[in-house]
Amino acid sequence: MYCKNCGRQLKEGMRFCDRCGQSVRKSKQSSQAARHREIEELKAERLNRKKRLAEKEAKQARSKQRKKKKGNAFVFVIIVLLIAVVSVIIGYNIFPKSVGNTVAVTTAPTDTVATPVATASAVKSGYSEITVSNITCPYPSSFHANTTSGNEKLNITDALGGATMVVSQEAKSGEPKELMKEYISEIGAEGNPNMHAGSEWYSVTATVDNKVHHRKCIVRNGLAVYYDFTYDASSSSAKKYEEYTDYIDSNFK
Repeated sequence: MYCKNCGRQLKEGMRFCDRCGQSVRKSKQSSQAARHREIEELKAERLNRKKRLAEKEAKQARSKQRKKKKGNAFVFVIIVLLIAVVSVIIGYNIFPKSVGNTVAVTTAPTDTVATPVATASAVKSGYSEITVSNITCPYPSSFHANTTSGNEKLNITDALGGATMVVSQEAKSGEPKELMKEYISEIGAEGNPNMHAGSEWYSVTATVDNKVHHRKCIVRNGLAVYYDFTYDASSSSAKKYEEYTDYIDSNFK
């Protein structure tokens, strides 16, 4: 044992330090207090270690949770991209393929006439064209393509104004004036529709139940190729539709 005051080694049974006179009992008490402090410090160290370990485990758990969320977000983005790619592929194969102002049109055979060969080429800006049996018909490129049926070679709709344009072909012969009368009777036009006819063609514009019906037809070699353009007379796009039919009529030949 050593004196807690001066550090001198003490002999067994000594009550006072023979160097500084410090009480040996006081030194023992000091030693016990130091031991108690050491125990308390060890306890505090253990508590601190447990606390640090708990904080580390909590941090790791938060990190795993963030990684899991990032992984889920990445999977969601991949799924969205795959859906977008599949949609583009499906749309590309279902709808007509557009290149600039050119639209490729596929024709379907009919029972009454031989299958015509439809071609397409670039025309005035904002228009495309279809050629059926050597007769060319321009049409607005912005219209949406619909499924054709029967004698139809092109069926398109303006999603904004509601107008519909259909290009068709039938096996028909006769005077254009007589065919024009058949069409007027077919749509139930009354009054005095705007109509014109030539040696190989006729054109009619009539309003029936607030719907405008416009047709231009070319009759050649026993075939009638025509387009029908219909829209509501009260449509806000009516003026634009009149401009469309004027241009199409001038270039439908």
